[in-house]
Amino acid sequence: MDDLEKYVTVLVGVSWLLVKIAIAYRSLQAKRAAHAAARPRGAAVPRSDTPPVDVAPPSAAPWAATPFGAPRALDADRLRMVLLRLAEIERSAAALGEAVRHERASRRFADVLIGAVPHEIGRLRAAVDAGYTARAAEVAADRIELVVSEIAVLVRQRRDPSLLPELGDADALADACYAPVIAFARAEGLPLRSGSPATQLTEFDLAIWTGFIPTSIAPIFLPVDFFSTPLRWPALAHEIGHDFLASVDGLELALRRELGLADVGERARLLAQDGDRIGAPELRRAFGAWFEEIFCDVFGTLMFGPAYVITMSELFFQEDEPYASLAVETDVTGARYDEHPPPHLRVLIGCMVLERGGLTEDARVLREAWARRHADVSLDDLLLPARGAWRPVPLSPFADMAAWIVERLYAGPLTALAGFGLQDISGLDYGPHERQEATRARDALLAGRVPAVRDARALLAGAVLAAHQAPEQSLSILIRARAAIPALGTSERRPDAFAPGLGASSVALDRRAVTEALLFREVLLPPRALRARRRARL
Repeated sequence: MDDLEKYVTVLVGVSWLLVKIAIAYRSLQAKRAAHAAARPRGAAVPRSDTPPVDVAPPSAAPWAATPFGAPRALDADRLRMVLLRLAEIERSAAALGEAVRHERASRRFADVLIGAVPHEIGRLRAAVDAGYTARAAEVAADRIELVVSEIAVLVRQRRDPSLLPELGDADALADACYAPVIAFARAEGLPLRSGSPATQLTEFDLAIWTGFIPTSIAPIFLPVDFFSTPLRWPALAHEIGHDFLASVDGLELALRRELGLADVGERARLLAQDGDRIGAPELRRAFGAWFEEIFCDVFGTLMFGPAYVITMSELFFQEDEPYASLAVETDVTGARYDEHPPPHLRVLIGCMVLERGGLTEDARVLREAWARRHADVSLDDLLLPARGAWRPVPLSPFADMAAWIVERLYAGPLTALAGFGLQDISGLDYGPHERQEATRARDALLAGRVPAVRDARALLAGAVLAAHQAPEQSLSILIRARAAIPALGTSERRPDAFAPGLGASSVALDRRAVTEALLFREVLLPPRALRARRRARL
């Protein structure tokens, strides 16, 4: 009986499949007849019975603008499945959004889940009604589901009591790095579309998901060793620089035009070489490929000063392969430049920014330390790929071009930045105050104390300076530096928050000062009779 049931089930399935094939064949025949009737006499017969479908490839962005094209033949079953998926995504997003509204660490995601996701789902449903193809609808649904899934991961990690304090400290630093950018964009009317960085512990290297910009959330992926050393923390500023460059509409393209640098799509490998010299067009193509990373290195050095250059020096140097610092790498195809400049050039760019900011002695010390690490190689050349080998070319034209770009980015004027340079963004520049605060934090950390420094940037800059002097204490230095940062999304307070007489946050109450303050208030207040008449009129 069981075997008979199996045979019947198979027979029914095969019959159903044959019916579907027959229906599809008749539909195809009808379409052919309709096309033949509509085609003018003498017109060429198309080589394929199925017209090509114009579907945009998946983008790095979770969702993009939905293109409305001409109505197309609908795949009813696939579209029905898409609509069912959208209903499920909408339900899960609404449930998660309602939950995180009451969670201190994750409430920043509520607007996306409750507002942006339903809006995009509504747009996609309208597109389906207007004749959107099944394939395009599936891709768009995947993007929306990706947004909800990523936010669910961010929320889940913040619900982990062991991860929340760590991510809260990293979020606090990311917010401190982004604050000057947000204030500048608002003041100058720049269309900044992102402003809520959210860190996430992953198995990836440090990176930011700029494709998430339409959601206003900027997920930052932290490597597994991020919380074991302070050296990686200044690199958060580099990732914020990526998000700033991508989230202001048209900023990168406008900067490239002002600087005369090729678009990233034109980053062909250097081929036209005159002996050992590099022609200007090839040089500009190279820097066109590297521009985004150079911008972010200038941005990061402005944020953290010498600590950022120390971070680059420590992370880039390969003791067993010092020549890697000079190599001009290509992408996976081998036909284009890699987006990252050679490490040696990046360290030099950081030192150029320090010199431009008046930190000449710091730049000199860091240059000399970098040179000592490369005592066995010549730092006067870079290595270009040529026919499967490395060819040395003079560094000087690359260094000159880098210095010119640094000067333009640092000082401006740049039309894309409302006529300013990066130094003019209030709170961005590593000035004398930031330097002094970082020094205070360094000294306290080396002395085994929790610093009485409030600025998260200065705290971590000081931690890097301290770890640079005492690398064997890196972990304990980072722990003490983090103790001074109230983790975002938690109820943490600074250690000296409720300890009068301890730390820089305490205020000594002087009887004479209080008396003078009360007297000054009385002097500034309107006369009593005037105040009485005002109350009577009310």
